[in-house]
Amino acid sequence: MAKNYLIGIDIGSYYTKSILFEVSPDGSYIPIASDKKITDGIVNGEIQDISALNKTIKSVIANFSDKLGKRKESEIVVGYSTNNLNISQEVQAVEFTSRTEIKEEDLHKIKKSIVNKYNEEGKMVLDISFMKFIVDGKVVKNPVSFYVTNSLNVTLNIVWVNENAFALLKNVFKDIVDDSQFPIYDTTLGLCYTATSSNDRNVGVAVLDLGYYQSRIVTFKNGMPKLFYSFPYGIKYVLKDISNVLKVPENEANRLLCEQALCMKDTKTVKKVDIRLISGGAVSYTSQNLLNKIVYARTREILNRLNGEIAKFSYEKAQEVGALSGGIVYTGGGAKIKNIDAVLRELVGDNFRSGKLSSNIFVNLAEKYMDDPDLLGVFGIVDRYRFDKAEIGNREQTPVKSGKPQKQAKSGFFNKLIDKIAGGDDDAI
Repeated sequence: MAKNYLIGIDIGSYYTKSILFEVSPDGSYIPIASDKKITDGIVNGEIQDISALNKTIKSVIANFSDKLGKRKESEIVVGYSTNNLNISQEVQAVEFTSRTEIKEEDLHKIKKSIVNKYNEEGKMVLDISFMKFIVDGKVVKNPVSFYVTNSLNVTLNIVWVNENAFALLKNVFKDIVDDSQFPIYDTTLGLCYTATSSNDRNVGVAVLDLGYYQSRIVTFKNGMPKLFYSFPYGIKYVLKDISNVLKVPENEANRLLCEQALCMKDTKTVKKVDIRLISGGAVSYTSQNLLNKIVYARTREILNRLNGEIAKFSYEKAQEVGALSGGIVYTGGGAKIKNIDAVLRELVGDNFRSGKLSSNIFVNLAEKYMDDPDLLGVFGIVDRYRFDKAEIGNREQTPVKSGKPQKQAKSGFFNKLIDKIAGGDDDAI
């Protein structure tokens, strides 16, 4: 039996991270290879050179050709952090003229009407969940199988982006995949789901994504995203400080940050650290203490500024970030900084932890996949894709009526995904 493969690609401002998965017949995903490449074409968190980014993506895919063997085709799932997630609530009222039983399909139709409304307003819905149901004036947890006489009122929580949020990314892939029919997810939203458990999201948790150019916060309560905030302080500034003080190129600064540095104000141990200078690539050295101080000073400033930004929120929103029962889960490239938890403890107390892969659909995981925060975003987008694909499969019931192959190119995954989110039928209640 031919094996099925999937490539998850998370396009970041510094690294493009990717994992090649073998898809098992039982629906689980086995990571068999991974790769990181410096992202070319993204400047200051924005796509500024489509051709350069296209070459980066092609290089990523080519890197897995040996593993794919004779089967060169595979599914591709892409993640990219838009830095502009919007979260809003919608109230929908449905009136009835006779006693009617509420069915699951009725709820899908309500979602569809909301998604259509957002589409008409130039908004792309990424996540939609029911928050509250009121049947004939009575609050219920799930209205399915209840009988309604007068009205059904629902409140929905919606995560959305501008309809052009992924437009440039689609152009990047136009000669890589047919018809640009491939699933794209917001990486930050995806990793929030895979780095936390359903219990975390229900009791309330704040996820801090420490990225290269930007850092982001998403809070969850009652299982749903409640707050998104992006601020322009990222690990880029730690690398800049290392580069400027020690006179090393950025790639060498990144190596020092990942392999040598400790986020500590003072280091008693006297140790020399080899460094490669900008000028001619000459090898020199610095002290461990100086390197640690550089990293500590800028990392603490970034986290302290974040605290300051949160303080500007209304009291209710500030409480959502700092006082949720599930605490703070930190993730992203910044989570690789050794001893960063000590700085977080200084600023936010003890109720925090690093994000870990929580989904059980990934099996046979080697240690390198479990311990690398850079790869968590890839797992996140693949997990969301798996969830959406399962939902689509559960709702697709069209029988095959002839032996002729059906042309699928124009429908693609995105149309099916909208159909899944919205409910499938064109008729509303």
